[in-house]
Amino acid sequence: MKRKSSFIVAGMLISLAVSNTLPVLSIDIHAEDGLKQCAVIVGKEDKKFKTISEAVKKASANDTIKVYPGLYPEKINVSTNNIKIVGEDGVVIGNDGNKQTVKPDEDGEALLHIKGDNIEISNLEFANFKIKGPSDSVCPKAIDIDGPSNHVTISNCKVHDIGVVYTDDSEEYNAHGIIAGTSPSKPIIDVTITGCELYNLTLGQSEALVVNGNVDKFNIFKNYIHDCDNIAIDAIGYERDKNSEKDRARNGEISENTVVNISSKNNNAYGGDISAGGIYVDGGCDINIRNNYVQGADIGIEVSSEHKKKTVTGVKVYDNVLVNNNGWAGICIGGSDPDDNGDAANNQIYNNTVYNTKSACLRIQNAHNSNNKIQKNIFIATDSAKAYSEECGKNSSGNTVNQNMSNAKMSAGGNSTFKLKGASTTNMTLEIASSDDLSGYGAARTKFVK
Repeated sequence: MKRKSSFIVAGMLISLAVSNTLPVLSIDIHAEDGLKQCAVIVGKEDKKFKTISEAVKKASANDTIKVYPGLYPEKINVSTNNIKIVGEDGVVIGNDGNKQTVKPDEDGEALLHIKGDNIEISNLEFANFKIKGPSDSVCPKAIDIDGPSNHVTISNCKVHDIGVVYTDDSEEYNAHGIIAGTSPSKPIIDVTITGCELYNLTLGQSEALVVNGNVDKFNIFKNYIHDCDNIAIDAIGYERDKNSEKDRARNGEISENTVVNISSKNNNAYGGDISAGGIYVDGGCDINIRNNYVQGADIGIEVSSEHKKKTVTGVKVYDNVLVNNNGWAGICIGGSDPDDNGDAANNQIYNNTVYNTKSACLRIQNAHNSNNKIQKNIFIATDSAKAYSEECGKNSSGNTVNQNMSNAKMSAGGNSTFKLKGASTTNMTLEIASSDDLSGYGAARTKFVK
């Protein structure tokens, strides 16, 4: 859904066993080999550094930095190529609770800033890094991957309680959990973000996990993002330079992620507007969105372009399960306003299972291209929900919407209905009870019973 402005620094519930409480950590915690809180360069353990930043400065190419448990209130800048930073369990970068020892400011907005090649970060926790009140110049981030960079991997990290503290209604709130963002002239190539958990992020008009601009070849998979007040995963184009085709996140994969409870309802940058997407492609191109589970977002998956006369293209949305994304739609395609936003062309939405109890399962906005193919999906609309909605008159017509199955009749021709006996979710699997044969439709993890 349309954000109000750009910041160019950029009901079923699932019970998931996750603790949102930052553990109390002591610098006297010992690792198994007896070292206190410190960072060491593997192979040179006799040299112990009190901060991670010190170890990074002393490291050379092909070094691995091992970080021992403890609280590290520092901002880290990694610019050495071919380096790894690996944390033991219990490493926290940031602050302990509400005590802001390290703060986001114009001299450093990120706890970890990365610019370089062949850099791997794993098993680190980033916590309690916030700015109070609106700002037009400071955007807090846990991890910031800057360009030019190549082959950067972030794995098994935890990011929580990062962002803004709202003091009033303003559009000048922005924060990110993890961002890979760059200008057309400074490419980021080959980014992997996997196995991470992001939660309790107050983001203003920005996103929890985002690739923005000239980011080519990215893989965002098996992450768990929950309880944030704006978009969980985003791939953005045309935000820095509307005239450059290089200013598009592209050639990417967003797969096997779990996204739960994402809403802008209480976000002071939106004034009550409910429009936060679970997974969003805004002007990106050639991206696969597959085998994700999204529940309780304002919008499950959105494929759109917020910039006028710019088109989102080559996005494939398939094999996803989307449950009770009731704010606006389970799946939404096209910009929200033909006068202000772009459109969508040459995209495919197929074999998804969408279940809504409010709003619409599928909502067509400014998208009117026969090569937008929406097929073989299952749409379940119960209570006040609609299976299908066109929002922009003639600007929502002309797409190929057929061969779908729904329990409610769709106004688009060439689709079929089935008799729904019931639907329920267990362990991120949607079970549908129907006397009709639904094989070949919907996501693979959908379970059918008679």
